[in-house]
Amino acid sequence: MGQLFDGNGHAFMASVWQQCDACLCQMVVDITCIGVGHMRFAWVPLVAHLLLATTGNAQLLAARADSAMRAAEQAGFSGVVRLEKAGSVVLEKGYGLAVRKPSTRFTPATVVQIGSNTKDFTAVAILQLQERGKLNIKDSLGKFFPGAPADKRGITLFQLMKHRAGFPLGLGRDFEPVGREQLIKNAMKFRLLSKPGERENYSNTGYSILAAIIEQVSGGTYDSYVQENILSPLGLRHTGFLLPGFKMNQLAHGYTQNGDDAGTMLSKPHAADGPYWNLRGNGGMLSTVSDMHTFYNALFEGDKLLSPRTRDIMFHADEPVGLAGSDRVNFFLYERDPVAHTEMIIASNDAKHRAPLVRQSLARVFGLPTAVGNEKGGEGGAQVHPIGKAPAREVSAVISGLVAAINSGDNKRLLDFITAHFESGPSAPKPEERVARVGGVHQNLGDITVNRMYDSGDGPIQVAIQTHNEGAGTLIVDIDRIAPYKIKRVGVKIGGD
Repeated sequence: MGQLFDGNGHAFMASVWQQCDACLCQMVVDITCIGVGHMRFAWVPLVAHLLLATTGNAQLLAARADSAMRAAEQAGFSGVVRLEKAGSVVLEKGYGLAVRKPSTRFTPATVVQIGSNTKDFTAVAILQLQERGKLNIKDSLGKFFPGAPADKRGITLFQLMKHRAGFPLGLGRDFEPVGREQLIKNAMKFRLLSKPGERENYSNTGYSILAAIIEQVSGGTYDSYVQENILSPLGLRHTGFLLPGFKMNQLAHGYTQNGDDAGTMLSKPHAADGPYWNLRGNGGMLSTVSDMHTFYNALFEGDKLLSPRTRDIMFHADEPVGLAGSDRVNFFLYERDPVAHTEMIIASNDAKHRAPLVRQSLARVFGLPTAVGNEKGGEGGAQVHPIGKAPAREVSAVISGLVAAINSGDNKRLLDFITAHFESGPSAPKPEERVARVGGVHQNLGDITVNRMYDSGDGPIQVAIQTHNEGAGTLIVDIDRIAPYKIKRVGVKIGGD
């Protein structure tokens, strides 16, 4: 089926890892979030050419795709789709409600959250600054932050871009009022999960550090750099965070598994110049399917953003790619297959009816593989390969108890476990807050099965898991190795590296 080739961190099918509260993303933020980001996948589309050669009719493809989407809409899907074949638009249409009260239907112009696809703008910005001689991806953090401790001074920008710096998924919730200096301070204090360059650890924090470097080098805000150097040259007027000046009736609201209105990204707390720094540079941007098509088309097919030689450092135009982001409520998926000459962009706003599931129906229409990495339709079935020995029996017992409490779905049981086994203190979340977060984990992932636990001896315990709703993943538990074995933070990564 699908063959993973360049795990760029994001988790879901080939791309799904991102911010905590706001995104699907963030992980390792004290049971705070579940994250989604980007991963890349490749396959050999053997069936695609046969199907398209026999149908050969764009109208037939459009009718089939629209039929599949109308069926999805009847089943509860709400979102917007843009499909392209051989350079021609096959379908660009909204389905269902972007806002339920007052009732507002999705249209191709509806502004949606793009989650971890924000990272692609950050990567392009860094590569642009290299082309302009402002920095080099081989530069280390010591150049930009002279006070960086020894273990982090040698981390390169390229290692940050490839999620190989050793930083965690996140250091806090997306909407915490954390400024740039505090973000850097927190990152420099964090004990790395692995030595720089040793292995991949998907990290939103790493991309926030890149955003800080963009601001330092450019002298402006991250939002203004992206606007002036990426969006404006392409004529994109409906992408960004604050600078596009979105009207609230342009934006899709997100809806949880319970049907609660999660609002929009702009309804969440943020700084005067953009997202707070746990989110800046790694998620939070808004866009339309048309703008995102224009961005990726310019990136993969032209040289207006980057020269092909520079682009190929991170983005390979001749390989199939899937890039996605989510906060487990809103999902965004961009998929491009240069061999089959296809492009799919799907955005959804209902946690019960997510873009990855709709993608399966559309893949059948285009003759593309319908699964990437697992039998559940490619939603995070990538193999996870942690390293390390089994943790001490006492530590394993606490983690097993945590999983059992999560699986119970019983808030009273969760509260008792958290009160007994989680670290407490003035700066720690209240037990009731943690219960709400853990409950969300079970609600989204379903029952969790532990396959194996890994203790590298430095950093959190990594637990290879199988989830009922999302397939394979990793539970990351920051826990003391000495009695009474208190848990500090917990995160979940869907998919693998």
